Amino acid sequence: MNCQFPGAVVKCGMQSPAYYRRLAGLLSGYRRKKTSLSHLPLRLWLEPTARCNLACIMCPNRDLSPDRKGDMDFDLFSKVVDQARDFAFEINLCHRGESLLHPQIIPMVRYAARFPWKTKLHTNGTLLNREMARELIETGLDRLSFSFDGTCAEEYERVRVGARFERVVANIRGILQLKREMKVRLPRIVMEFIDLPGLTVADRQRMTKLIREFKELGLDQVVVKKPHNWAGAVGEPGDRRHFSPCTFLWTSLVVLWDGTVMPCTQDFFGYYPLENIRDLSLRGIWNGPRLTALRQKHATADLEDLNTCRPCDRIRRKTRMGIPVEYLRQLLTGRMP
Repeated sequence: MNCQFPGAVVKCGMQSPAYYRRLAGLLSGYRRKKTSLSHLPLRLWLEPTARCNLACIMCPNRDLSPDRKGDMDFDLFSKVVDQARDFAFEINLCHRGESLLHPQIIPMVRYAARFPWKTKLHTNGTLLNREMARELIETGLDRLSFSFDGTCAEEYERVRVGARFERVVANIRGILQLKREMKVRLPRIVMEFIDLPGLTVADRQRMTKLIREFKELGLDQVVVKKPHNWAGAVGEPGDRRHFSPCTFLWTSLVVLWDGTVMPCTQDFFGYYPLENIRDLSLRGIWNGPRLTALRQKHATADLEDLNTCRPCDRIRRKTRMGIPVEYLRQLLTGRMP
């Protein structure tokens, strides 16, 4: 139970029967390639900011123009949360930017964490200090994950341009120690690595040693992710022998800092906006004409005029029962990264 602090919302450790009923409906709609759905989305990405303090080599944020790097105002944030709280099972307070840059990120997390869904925050860890770590723990946040690529200072700082290896290691170590001091279970602390090509035996040994140290301090999970190409913005398209419609279109929505609603996290530059949340509700957008038309395009593999979807490697990954293998177990357990 998430009853660490006065007024905390009770949250079960396992997904509820309602989650699995919704998941069954959405997966049925996905496999049957329905374009108008009777079930609302499971997951929501809400972007506090598109600004970032790093220039990582595998991230398109460095190419995002300055006029598109703003912060979401709190009134808009609360409007989206209030709309989604009746149907979403998970809210991710992150997308293209570094969420801890937002001056109101602690009140935002606190506001979202009041409701009985999983509230998640992803960060590069550079800005985290002891005071912020304590405040994040006290919000009731469910999951705090860190991007961490590279097994030594030289490699890490080559990939995570602008970050300092020792500082980030100290920041992660600090929040793990603080959780132990405070004797709390949440947030779950997760380290996410991208499986970058060219890792040597020595690299993997250093990674194992670092993970072992963090696990001894209470690290909850390690996630190793396959790199993706941000819908063609970085890297090459996937294996064209495989194709499956994008699962995001049947399970999720993304809201950018300015209220623009997107169908997928991979459309980094916002080439296919659906509507703006200031003009139409999430419920209206979910079965609106642009999203149903996009589902129809994917259902019939008609992607020629979709410059974002066509080169995306995620729709080219292997599937089981029509669902990408890497997501199937995570969907079924409710433990999506």
